[in-house]
Amino acid sequence: MKLHALVLAAGLMVAGGAHAAVNSLNLTDTLHLGSFSAGATYGDAFAVTSTGTIDHSLTFKILTGLYAGSGVSDIPLDVNFGSFTLTITNIDSLSANIYDSNNALYTTFVSTGDPDHLTLPASSYFAPGDYTLKIGGTATGSNGGMYTVAAVTVPVPEPETWGMLLAGLGLIGLRLRQKRAAAAA
Repeated sequence: MKLHALVLAAGLMVAGGAHAAVNSLNLTDTLHLGSFSAGATYGDAFAVTSTGTIDHSLTFKILTGLYAGSGVSDIPLDVNFGSFTLTITNIDSLSANIYDSNNALYTTFVSTGDPDHLTLPASSYFAPGDYTLKIGGTATGSNGGMYTVAAVTVPVPEPETWGMLLAGLGLIGLRLRQKRAAAAA
């Protein structure tokens, strides 16, 4: 098994709000992940115990507007016997897309150079509502495949926060201007 997949799986097991159990799913299962608000952390591992085409729907609800970072990773497990390798779990052509409540494509997870790891594009914003994360691929291991889903959410800044930021930048600019004027005098 790849080291980064092990680290990700171990991190999900100890992360706050993460589930320690591995959910066993059939090839075409639908599962409700629950509701998310700002500051939520989620992590879970899913095992597919047969080979074939994966078509999972993981539904969830966003309670307040938020930004989210998320990743979906295949956890391949190979055992080497000299020159023979037995692939126990693996998913080929892993894909992940999020759809809104009208079943319109909302965003697509992208590869970071390793096809076993997909991430949500940076600064992905979610308005309140119902969403579905659809996971696809082909389970090719002798015991199917296994993948993890991890998500972290942050709140959308309130107008007061933006106001304080702009006021602070204005004060810094004013102070720099005063220093330049004093240095020129």
